[in-house]
Amino acid sequence: MKALDLIFAARPLLHLPVWSIFLVALYYHHELSGESFGGQNLLMLGCLSLLGAGACYLNQVYDCDSDRMNNKCHFLQRGLVSERTMMIGFVATSLLALALSVTISFLAFFICVQLLALGYLYSAPPVRLKDRPIGGFMANAYGIGFIVPFAVFPKMQADTAGLLGWDNPFYFFCAVGSIYILTCVSDQYGDAAAGKRTIAVVTGFRVSHLLALLLMLVAALCAFQSEYPMLLGLAIIAAAAIVVACRRQADAAVRLAAKLPIILLTALAGWFYPIYLIFVVVLILVTRIYYARRFGMQYPELA
Repeated sequence: MKALDLIFAARPLLHLPVWSIFLVALYYHHELSGESFGGQNLLMLGCLSLLGAGACYLNQVYDCDSDRMNNKCHFLQRGLVSERTMMIGFVATSLLALALSVTISFLAFFICVQLLALGYLYSAPPVRLKDRPIGGFMANAYGIGFIVPFAVFPKMQADTAGLLGWDNPFYFFCAVGSIYILTCVSDQYGDAAAGKRTIAVVTGFRVSHLLALLLMLVAALCAFQSEYPMLLGLAIIAAAAIVVACRRQADAAVRLAAKLPIILLTALAGWFYPIYLIFVVVLILVTRIYYARRFGMQYPELA
């Protein structure tokens, strides 16, 4: 069980946005370039996963108290994984990701260095971007929404550098930024009690929802201009969910509004790459079994 604890402490389901954004961007990139999914793409995806795992380890070490207040995670709180083990995991996964990225290209290495730096500064004092309204937003929107799409062409060839036109990364930047704000709303009371100044703590419930809605509508505009109806439909549905959450002012509605675009994007990535959909379904089933037996709880939940 200790090995499983360490694996699930990396919060694999939280990697879904990174995996799904990468695969959706990769599909459209290959539509333009005529390439096919290859070993280099899989290796780059592995680097992103390692960095994501390291960021999750580090985040839990520095957010132990607020996670307890928000009833999140459980690994450190129940003594299943030690802080020392998580810090070793952070260092090991980060170094392995950097080493593997060097074998791809300098650009891949540069992408991983940026993500590693953001992952560290996001959680570690004294910077702790996650506790700052603008810093936390930018770390997520830029790190996941802007940098990850560029990881699909690590050699950055001149004829493939225009992935969906340059507005595509802005689509994901706005969509991820919107989702981040909604997750802050869900955690705002525990964050406020822990002295954090997230964007939701600073702006309040309604303003946070308005900002999230605005960003999702801008994402819809980017998809419309790029003439990608699937991405447009995803953003419109997500925007409607934000409106419902704002009007109902219920925690379950807010959590659903935050999770729905991730679910839809994952479904879209699974449509493009069916083996990914199978992988996600298996991961969810295994995760539910693990959490039920280890913690006696149902996870993940839709809302």
